[in-house]
Amino acid sequence: MNRISGSIRRQPSFRPSFAGVRRHPRCELRTQVFVQDAEGWEIPLESIDFCPTGMFVRSNFLFEPGQVHTLVFRSPAGESMYAVRARVVRAETGAEYGDRLPADFVPGMAYEFVDVAPRVRQRLFGLASQCAVQG
Repeated sequence: MNRISGSIRRQPSFRPSFAGVRRHPRCELRTQVFVQDAEGWEIPLESIDFCPTGMFVRSNFLFEPGQVHTLVFRSPAGESMYAVRARVVRAETGAEYGDRLPADFVPGMAYEFVDVAPRVRQRLFGLASQCAVQG
């Protein structure tokens, strides 16, 4: 009987990359966004892009990933108003580039929408489809 010797690798030798793979495509959405917290303060910012599950806002003032806020914004034509709870999932500081920032770098935060009611989620998907058609 042949014996096979060697070791079994229980973990992959490399980390898989999911860069460029998204559940929902993003579209450009430039609109004013008011970031609110539970204590009542509000900061006006501008959105850069949007998908039905989150958005990226331009800001030089960055919150920590994990912080939850309410994002209040209008659709591009102004006919609909949205107020959605969202969690910061990434803060783009540009620190990883050092003094060689790309020309198109935008400081800001990526938010993921959380605790979204089904009716609001449906409206967000509708906004994303309008945005994709216009873009």
